[in-house]
Amino acid sequence: MEAEKKKETLTQAIKKDSSYYLMILPALIFTLIFCYIPMLGIAMSFKDYDFVKGFWNSEWVGMKHFIEIFHIPMLQKAVLNTVYLNLLSLVICFTLPIVFALLINEVKNGIYKKTLQTVSYLPHFLSWISVVAMAYSIYAIDGPINHLRAVLFGIPWEERTMYMSLQSFFVPNYIFLSAWKEMGWDSIIYIAAISGIDQQLYEAARIDGASKLKQAWYITLPGIAPTIVILLILKFGSMFASNFELVYGMQNAYVEYDVISTLVYKNGIRDGQYSLATAINLFQSLISLALIFIANKISDKVNNVSLW
Repeated sequence: MEAEKKKETLTQAIKKDSSYYLMILPALIFTLIFCYIPMLGIAMSFKDYDFVKGFWNSEWVGMKHFIEIFHIPMLQKAVLNTVYLNLLSLVICFTLPIVFALLINEVKNGIYKKTLQTVSYLPHFLSWISVVAMAYSIYAIDGPINHLRAVLFGIPWEERTMYMSLQSFFVPNYIFLSAWKEMGWDSIIYIAAISGIDQQLYEAARIDGASKLKQAWYITLPGIAPTIVILLILKFGSMFASNFELVYGMQNAYVEYDVISTLVYKNGIRDGQYSLATAINLFQSLISLALIFIANKISDKVNNVSLW
């Protein structure tokens, strides 16, 4: 009788909020189709996938492909490149949105502040391939950068630089494009966190003669510290991930810079070794999950801030 009562209560609750459930239904269906059902494909990493036999009839081979991962040429270099790019992103691209949010918080002119925020958000909505195409145009021999150098320093045409063909330019350009595209968008959550800080703290600090810098250091940063820590934990989870579109798009006949994702594409998908590509991605995901758990545990012990 009690179970029937609970069932009726649940049914009544669903009927009461039916409009809300209908609103989230498309998102649930999308998530189910494109996020959960494809997870069945993980089994491919334990199979010797044959296009003719199909997914279900392909032979099970156990851990064969996971062992093959460690015999892939350039694997070590790709892993080091991936970690190197992510460490630089952690230092630069993770820090810049925090600094930008602190600066935006000091802008008092409402119209100028909103305009600045909107302009900073816009690059986020560009695809990475569009960003790469813009970079090729800007850095081209007849692009604005070389034109500006010619005007300022009188550099002749034959001495103009093909920036996108320089191997040494790859990493700085990767960091610059990543920061330019996502800095404004990533700052939104910090701006929201700053808006939740008690304004009386700032008033008390001003009365005590604290400068803007001291207010930011002793009030704003400690106020958004939990948010920073949570996002930092999630950032550690992507330490072995990489921006495939940007890395692959910036490669050309003169520049080659392999990371794990491009290695998966070249050795797995391009060469038809789908099982190997799946095994690499699964192995990469497990490492990322382990890093999140480790970072979360350390944060919980040190700062009492954790994801769960």
